[in-house]
Amino acid sequence: MVFFRSLSRIAVIAATTMIISYGLTGDSLAQAAPVTEPAGINLGDTSFNDGFSRLSPGWVYQQYFQISHFNAITGADGNVIPASKNMNVNAIASINQLVYVTPYRLLGGSLGATALLPFVDLAANPENPSLNLKANGFGIGDLTWGVFLQMPPIISGGRPIFTDRFEFDVISPIGKYNKNKDINQSSGYWSIAPYYAFTILPAPRCELSARLNYLYNFSNNTPASGSPISPGTYTRAGQAVWINFATSYVAIHGLDVGINGYYFKQFTNDRVDGFAQPNSKVTNLSIGPGISYEPYKSTLFFINDYFPIVAKNTFIGFQLVIRYVHAF
Repeated sequence: MVFFRSLSRIAVIAATTMIISYGLTGDSLAQAAPVTEPAGINLGDTSFNDGFSRLSPGWVYQQYFQISHFNAITGADGNVIPASKNMNVNAIASINQLVYVTPYRLLGGSLGATALLPFVDLAANPENPSLNLKANGFGIGDLTWGVFLQMPPIISGGRPIFTDRFEFDVISPIGKYNKNKDINQSSGYWSIAPYYAFTILPAPRCELSARLNYLYNFSNNTPASGSPISPGTYTRAGQAVWINFATSYVAIHGLDVGINGYYFKQFTNDRVDGFAQPNSKVTNLSIGPGISYEPYKSTLFFINDYFPIVAKNTFIGFQLVIRYVHAF
């Protein structure tokens, strides 16, 4: 079986775009510059057997189809901001990823490169007309590209028991972006996002996987907002770490079932014009069921569902990810 990295949860882009616009501690719209986390981060797009990847030279294509519906925003205390109730923000994304494993080796592992480009449709239909959200419709998202080192699995008793991968990714702001819209496909700034993924197989039919991520964001000199903000305003989203985690069991040959989730923790405050914004850190723990199916060699399908358990300064709602993987 072939499993590869992914780096995108495009549906989450709306979540951080408007948090400050609606106020983190109040009920009414605040006229502050919005600060956004980047669009191209992987919150739950990968799950089972994440540490595995191809070792021999060749190409892999992945297609992700994401459906997300968000109906409210939570504040720093985790409670729903009343003004955001029934906000009805929808995001549908088709994400294309191409991976190439080179013939070159380093430290015993295989070197490779990857690029990911999404196409995103955004819509906002709040029941509260005072929100007056402006979504940027359909367009391409930001380009995520990077290099990785896939290590060979450790074999014991004739089967793999551990495998891992290192990757360094860059998010380039080439996507559709309108500074007069609340919700955009692009974040409008550069980010770097390295990660380490691994899979442990404690028994022949069981696996535990995790992906440890770090996020560093550069400044946005043209922050987007549907409401007027001061000319010359610039912002920077805070640094964050997060983990994607999953465990699965082989129910029958080619069919795995399990649980998947992610925990996102922003550990520095957002900044506006160089000044830290109190109570702006995002926390998000979401968990749900998952399934993977291998109809034939070199082809895989994944379905993963996520529901919020802990959510602070972010959207709450529903997220479904369908993934297709094919190795050439």
